[in-house]
Amino acid sequence: MKRHLFTLLIMFLSVMAASAQENRKNKPHFSPEEFQAKQRAYITEKADLTAEEAEAFFPLFFELQKKKFDLERDARKDFKKNRKEKMTEEECRDFVYKMADTKIEVAKLEREYAEKYLNVLNPCKLRRVLHAENSFQRDLMKKMTGHRNKMSKEKKNE
Repeated sequence: MKRHLFTLLIMFLSVMAASAQENRKNKPHFSPEEFQAKQRAYITEKADLTAEEAEAFFPLFFELQKKKFDLERDARKDFKKNRKEKMTEEECRDFVYKMADTKIEVAKLEREYAEKYLNVLNPCKLRRVLHAENSFQRDLMKKMTGHRNKMSKEKKNE
């Protein structure tokens, strides 16, 4: 009897492990390098950048993205911290101003990098790059919401 229970337990644990592994395979994994490669390819194609233009432009582009991410990460930390705490009106006012200041800093960075971009791309090509970047973000959001909807439908059907 003990041998049968032990065998059943081993089989059950094996099925659970296999199921957990399958769930990990279905869950999308975020790779910053893969994301940047897709973004670079998309923008290069849509804006019709030459190889030389892309080589000059993308180091600046990804440098700006990192700086913006770092600024916004700090703001997100403050937001998460302050979301749970009861705050006085003065603390809330300071928080609101800090969030606005972050947006101002991001805008200043974007302006600074616009000048740098114009040193490597002509204005019309840069305009196409900016449109392509926005288009990439919209397409990404559509895919993400579509993927989430698909996953939730699959879970409902199980």
